[in-house]
Amino acid sequence: MFFAAELLYNCVFCFLFSLEMTQANSVTQHFKSIVVKETHNSTIHCQYETASIPTLFWYIQDPNQAPQLILGEFTQNDNIPLRFRNRFSVSHDKKNENKTFQLNINAAVLSDSATYFCALSPTL
Repeated sequence: MFFAAELLYNCVFCFLFSLEMTQANSVTQHFKSIVVKETHNSTIHCQYETASIPTLFWYIQDPNQAPQLILGEFTQNDNIPLRFRNRFSVSHDKKNENKTFQLNINAAVLSDSATYFCALSPTL
């Protein structure tokens, strides 16, 4: 009987541990495309859910190219690729229940046309 009780206790512990491990981190970008005129400003929104303190990043993927890191929340200006420096920035709202991480693009140019990804951790 002791063995059965110990086994039951271990199984309950494993089940609770697995429930905690399944709390998923996620990011959501609601807009499939955004149209911006050249020289105009734009903001791309990313909403996220996480059970821990997030580390957030924005990536760009040009046609027929691999994704490239643009910047993260704590990226210094010197570490931002020249193509984006002084025009791209991020803003992070972690106070409301709809936690958001925005990519701000100032004075858009044609070469900014690409696919943008928000990520909760460095992926490349």
